[in-house]
Amino acid sequence: MVPHKVIDSFNAAVAGIVYVLKTQRNMRVHFLAAALVLIASVVLGMAFEDLLFLVSAIVLVLLAEMFNTAVEMTVDLAQESYHPLARIAKDVSAGAVFLASLYAVAVGYLVFFTRGYLSRPLEVSLGALRGSEWDVAFVTLAVVSILTLIAKVAFHRGTPFRGGLPSLHAALAAAIFTLAALIPGTPAVVVVLVFALAFLVVQSRIASRIHTLPEVASGAAWGAALTFLLYKLIVGPSF
Repeated sequence: MVPHKVIDSFNAAVAGIVYVLKTQRNMRVHFLAAALVLIASVVLGMAFEDLLFLVSAIVLVLLAEMFNTAVEMTVDLAQESYHPLARIAKDVSAGAVFLASLYAVAVGYLVFFTRGYLSRPLEVSLGALRGSEWDVAFVTLAVVSILTLIAKVAFHRGTPFRGGLPSLHAALAAAIFTLAALIPGTPAVVVVLVFALAFLVVQSRIASRIHTLPEVASGAAWGAALTFLLYKLIVGPSF
């Protein structure tokens, strides 16, 4: 049961996240909320320290939800019949999730409302993004990763890093190429090189028989389309 390779360790770790996504509706809601918050933080031109508070609150909620699921599974494994202590253990772990969620709501309120982000003109915030392509790229890739992982969970095929539909590697490779093509001022030679690297990533997944052609094709199309939509949504149609 102990992973012997680094990739096996990553697969085991992400498999835990995938299991919680498959079985816990609240975890799926948390992931989608995280993606929306990341997009909103860039659109509103959020300061680094405010974004740090938001990310910390998001991670805390996700960790609490995962620990809650782990406690529930452990209790069910150790105690098949009803026991008052088992009920207390589950209630306490659920209470931890509730407190973490309250903290996240409080942080969101304090950051978005009391710091005045929602009262700023949207045009000003979008204009400030013209010099922060790296922030846009980071948030876009994070959102693509989250939504691709959710899509893999929905299709119930493969592992997070091996096999399945759509291919996460192909989606990220296509997303990086799309960003390179969209960001103003990127030299043409860089765009061509990024495309070549993305093609090599996709081709290697097929050559190693980790993915099929439809899986990498769907992953690349998904990653490119999602990146294009997110970039245009965040930065605006003029870029």
